[in-house]
Amino acid sequence: MNKAVFVVPLADLERGPRSLTFTLSEAWLQQAFEGTDATPLRPGKATVDLSKSGKDILVRGHVEALVRMPCVVTLEPVDIELCPEIFLMLAPAAGQVGPKSRQKVRAESQTLVQGPPRGAGTRKRGAKDEEDDGELLDDRSAARDTFEGSQIELDSFFREFLVLELPMFPRRSDLPSSEGPAIGPPSEEADEPEPVIDPRLQPLAAIRGRMRESKE
Repeated sequence: MNKAVFVVPLADLERGPRSLTFTLSEAWLQQAFEGTDATPLRPGKATVDLSKSGKDILVRGHVEALVRMPCVVTLEPVDIELCPEIFLMLAPAAGQVGPKSRQKVRAESQTLVQGPPRGAGTRKRGAKDEEDDGELLDDRSAARDTFEGSQIELDSFFREFLVLELPMFPRRSDLPSSEGPAIGPPSEEADEPEPVIDPRLQPLAAIRGRMRESKE
């Protein structure tokens, strides 16, 4: 996606929750479905509620779109309604510095220059400690959705929810739910091959045959 279209200023959420409805143009949807077999048939819609919880932003709502995809069996066009639910908890991106964190960074910088207060226990941190801290931060931030700067950009999230809602194997509704096996069971009329007798056992087989005949 190029420049974000669906943007909510962070300052607007300071005054309280907001309920918004966006129109997803066909041009935007075509770009969103690029690389898939889906073709949008009309403009879509996104309805979301945004609220601030501490530093995090809660986003709830749904996205709507009508697309056309080829049937996996007949390759004929199939119209599909998409309406995925949206639930996001967005945290500030790692490295984003707010007013309070700037004061903290300034205090930490001063401590590095002047040294820790007297009586405070100190331990020299090596490169390995800093590397471990960085890996922990990276793992935690990678598992969360984030926002950057002073605004919430929703374009990439709308696209993600729509693409994930696309069926992997679109199928016409009038087709049977399951196809029969390509190879059917063997016919009952098929002749069964006669068993092959070991030549060494043929004398015994002959004796058994004569005994059956005498009983009959």
